[in-house]
Amino acid sequence: MLRRTRHIVFMTAFLAGATVQADNNITLEPMVVEGVAPPGNGLMNPQNAARSHSVVSRAAIEQKNTLNNAYQAMDLLPGVNTYSYDATGLFGGGLRMRGFNSDQIGVSIDGAPINDAGNYAVYPSELVDLENLEEISVTQGSSETDAPMVGATGGSIGFVTSGPSDHSRFRVQQSYGAYNAYKTFLRADTGYLGDNRFKAFISVSKAEAEKWKGYGGADREHLDFKGVLNLAPGSSITGGLLFNEMLNNNLRTLTLAEIQTLGRDIDFGGQAPQHLAGINGSAQVEKIPSDLYYNLNLNPYRNYLATLKGRFQLLPNLHLDVDPYYNYGYGTGGNQLRTLAESNAVNKLGGGIRDINHDGDTRDTVMIYSGAVTETERPGVTARLHSQVANHRLMAGYWFEYAHHRRTQPAVPFDAAGNSADPWLDNTSAFLLRQDGTPYQGRDFLTLNTSQSFFAQDDIGFLNDKLILSLGLRYTQIQRDFTNYASEGGGAYYNIKQTYARPLPSVGVRYQFTDTQQVFVNRAENFKAPPDSVFYGLINGGSFNNQGKLTGYRLNTVNVGEELATNWDLGYRYTGKDVSFSGTLFYIDYRNRIASAFDPINNISTNYNVGDSTTQGVELESAWRFLPNWSVYGSFTYTDSRIGQNLQTAANTVEATAGKAFPDVPSYMAGAALQYRDGPWSGNLSAKYTGARYSTLVNDESINGYTLVSFDAGYRLPSTGWFRDPTVRLNVYNLLDQNYLNLNAGSGSGFTNRALGVGGSAPFYYVGAPRSFSVMLSTDF
Repeated sequence: MLRRTRHIVFMTAFLAGATVQADNNITLEPMVVEGVAPPGNGLMNPQNAARSHSVVSRAAIEQKNTLNNAYQAMDLLPGVNTYSYDATGLFGGGLRMRGFNSDQIGVSIDGAPINDAGNYAVYPSELVDLENLEEISVTQGSSETDAPMVGATGGSIGFVTSGPSDHSRFRVQQSYGAYNAYKTFLRADTGYLGDNRFKAFISVSKAEAEKWKGYGGADREHLDFKGVLNLAPGSSITGGLLFNEMLNNNLRTLTLAEIQTLGRDIDFGGQAPQHLAGINGSAQVEKIPSDLYYNLNLNPYRNYLATLKGRFQLLPNLHLDVDPYYNYGYGTGGNQLRTLAESNAVNKLGGGIRDINHDGDTRDTVMIYSGAVTETERPGVTARLHSQVANHRLMAGYWFEYAHHRRTQPAVPFDAAGNSADPWLDNTSAFLLRQDGTPYQGRDFLTLNTSQSFFAQDDIGFLNDKLILSLGLRYTQIQRDFTNYASEGGGAYYNIKQTYARPLPSVGVRYQFTDTQQVFVNRAENFKAPPDSVFYGLINGGSFNNQGKLTGYRLNTVNVGEELATNWDLGYRYTGKDVSFSGTLFYIDYRNRIASAFDPINNISTNYNVGDSTTQGVELESAWRFLPNWSVYGSFTYTDSRIGQNLQTAANTVEATAGKAFPDVPSYMAGAALQYRDGPWSGNLSAKYTGARYSTLVNDESINGYTLVSFDAGYRLPSTGWFRDPTVRLNVYNLLDQNYLNLNAGSGSGFTNRALGVGGSAPFYYVGAPRSFSVMLSTDF
C-alpha cells in the first residue's frame, strides 16, 4: 500500500455566503405535494424547468459508500452512463451523457467550472467528499444560460456542497472495505455564532485502498471548508475551499486480445526494471519490459478550489450575485517508464542529453521516469443581476476567466528498487539535463486562455405562471494563446493565437395544465471550442543545425473547428403523492464533432472534425411509493447516435464511418432501485444495465452489455451519552460478481478509428472490478 508524507494545510479565511443553488440563473419553484416527501428517496426530485433535468439529493447520496466518487452517486439517472475503475472510486472513472463524453459536458462545483482548461477532462476522484455533497444537478443535453464554460456541447452537471449546520457538532466517521480500503472522515461545524450571523464547517479525510488486481494502491487526502456570513435580509456571503491530494498507481488497461491470452487480472509487473551496468566507451541499450512496472505508473495530483459567493439585495426587486473563484491544479499521470538516449553533439537540442548512468560516456540509452506534467492556475468571476418586472423574471450578467495552463515533461532517474528520484516531477534539482544545463523536456507547452460570456435570460409567466416562456442568450468567447517551446518532443518555438466565439440562444416553454402534470419543450444551442491539443505537434520536417536549432521545417495548418450542437427536448412530468414520472424525447443535431483518430501518413493520433452526426432517443424516469416504507425507482434510456459521413484522415485515406454508431454509446440503459425506509432502518437494492456498444469509429469491434447489482443498508442507533445519532452502514458493490469491460477513450473523445486492417489500432479497456464490500461507522458529538 502506498505511504507518503502527510501534508498539513494552514489557512486563514474570511469566507461566507448564502445557500448555493444548483442552477445559477433564476429558477422556478419545483412542484411539490404539500406535507408529503416525494417518492424516490432522493433519486427523483420534483422539477419545474423548461428542459430535461434530473437531481440526486442528499437523501440518496448519504446511502452510498463513503469511499465513492461523485460520478458513482448518479449512476441510475436516465441518459447517464458512468463507471469507476474500481469499487471504491478512488482510482477515478468515466462518464458519458446522451453519448457525450465528460469533456463535452460542463461540470462545476458550487458554480465554479472544473473541466480541464486545455482538454476539458474531469477527474472525479479529485472532487468533493460525498459526506459534504448536498446535491447533484444534471441537465441532459443543454446547459444553463449563465454557465461559466466554453466546452459544453452535451449538457451540464452541477455539484452543490452542503452548507454548515445551524447547530454545533463534531462528526467522526470511519469506513473499512475490501482490498484494505479505509477512510477516516472528521467534520466540525461551529453552528450559528453572533446572533445567527455566521456559521462554518471544516472537514478533513484520509482514504487508502489497494488495487483490486496487481500491485500498488490509492492514497487520497482531502479538505473541505465552507462559511456563511449573513449581512442583512437578502444579503450574504458564502465562501468555500476544497483541497485534494492523491498519489495513485494506475490500473492497466487491456485489449481484447490481451484479455483472451493473459487473463482479466493481468496488471503491471511487480519486478522493478534493472539498469545495465555502465561501461565507459561502449553503448548500453536498455529496453522497457513488456509488463512495465507498477510503481512507475503513477497518478500524483493536487488541486485547490476556492469559491466566494456574494448575494446582495440592492432593491426590493433587484439583487446582485458576484461569484469569484480560483482553481489550481498540478500533477502528472500515465506510464512514466520510458527510455532516453544520451548524446553530445552540436546538432542536438541543448547539445544532447548528459551522461545519465554516470559511466563517463554519452553513448547509452537508459530507462528513466518521465511523465506529462500539467500545472494550471484559473482565476475567474461571474456576476449577475436578477429582477422581477411584472410577469418577467430577468437575469443578465458576465463571466470572465483567465487560465495559465502549462504542460511539460521532465525526466528523473530511478534506482534499482524501482523508486524514482521525484514522483511528482516538481524538484528541478533532480531533473536530467542537456549538455547546456537546461532540463530535458519531452514536451513544453504554454496555453493562455481568456474566456468570457455575456448572457441574459427572461422567464415570462402567463396564466398565473401556469405557462412559462424562457428566453435565453449567451455570447461565449475563448482566446487561446498557445506557445510551443523547443523540446525533444517538438524541436522549435512557435506561437499560435486563435479565438473561438458563438452566440448561443435558447428557448423553452413549460405548461402546467394540472396541479400534478406539466409538459415542456426546449431548444438550445451548445458550443465547444477545440482542445488546445489541436496546436500540438505542428512541426513538419526540418533538421538541427550545428547550433542545435531546428531549421528547414514548416508548420502544419490547424483546421479543427468548434463543435456545435442544437438540442431539442420534448417532455412530460407527473408529480403525485406516491407516484412521480418524467419522460423526455430528445434530438441532437451535432455539427463538426471532434474525435481523435489515427493518421497513417504521419503515424500519429490527431484531432479531426469527423463531420455531422445526429443523436436521438428517449429518457424515462419514475418513482413509486407502493407501501408507506417501500418504494421503487426506475430509469430507462434509448439512444441512437449516428455519424453522418465518412472520415478522411489523410489525402488518400477515407474511413467508412457514414451511418455508423458513435463509439461507447449503448443503445439501451436501464436502472432500478428497491428502497426501504423505516425510522432508523434504510436499505437499497439497485441494478444498472448498460447495453452493448461499439469501440471504434468504423464499428469493427464491440463489447457486451452488463448489469451491476449493488446493495446498501444502514441502521441509526439510539443516541446515548456523548454519542449522537451513531450509524452503521453496509455497502456491497457488484453483488452478483459480474464480469464486464469499459472502453478507455483517454481523457476525451479519443476513439480508435479501426481495430483491424491498415492503420488499425486495438482499443483498450478497463476490466470491471469484482464483488467487494465496505462497512461505515459514524457518530456526532
